[in-house]
Amino acid sequence: MEQDKVIKRKKLFRMIYRVISYTFIVLLMLTASFFILYVVSGKIAEKKGKNPPFGLYTIISPSMTPNIKVYDVVFVKKIDTKDLKVNDVITFYSTNAYFGGTPVTHRIVEILDVPDVGTMYRVKGDANETADEEKVYPNNVLGKVMFKIPQLGRVQFFLASKKGWLFAILIPATIILVYDVVKLVKLIILRNKLMHLGPNSLQ
Repeated sequence: MEQDKVIKRKKLFRMIYRVISYTFIVLLMLTASFFILYVVSGKIAEKKGKNPPFGLYTIISPSMTPNIKVYDVVFVKKIDTKDLKVNDVITFYSTNAYFGGTPVTHRIVEILDVPDVGTMYRVKGDANETADEEKVYPNNVLGKVMFKIPQLGRVQFFLASKKGWLFAILIPATIILVYDVVKLVKLIILRNKLMHLGPNSLQ
């Protein structure tokens, strides 16, 4: 009876291990596919002189707190600027030299029809008391924020560091090494058992 329980327990652990392993592999494949699509679509858009169809941008300013915090990553989808409306959160290039070409993510608080210019957007950070002085031109809009991934930017900044790259390489390598060592130990144990049973067992 006790041996049956041990066998059942081993089978259960093997099944759990397989489920976790397959899930991890699937997630890795999906993530890799997404980033390949992200890079390829970005390169194609760049060659055509257009903005990419979607993008991931790490928030480095607290101006949108508490809705979007520092180190959150926003998923931005390119849309027709005519479809934008008040209260939409957009990512855009500011004409303010202070930002140095860094994309800014703020909320539309007013849509303006400026003579001799056309449509422009007045935007504001949720945490700011007043709207931005600079208005946003439609051609500077990268897209509309569809959703955020909380604190993913911390991983990005960590991996961009020397320690992060080392960590990203060492962890998978260590896992593979440990897995191979465990397999080797199991084979040695099995071989020793068969040798104790006699020469006929090895045939």
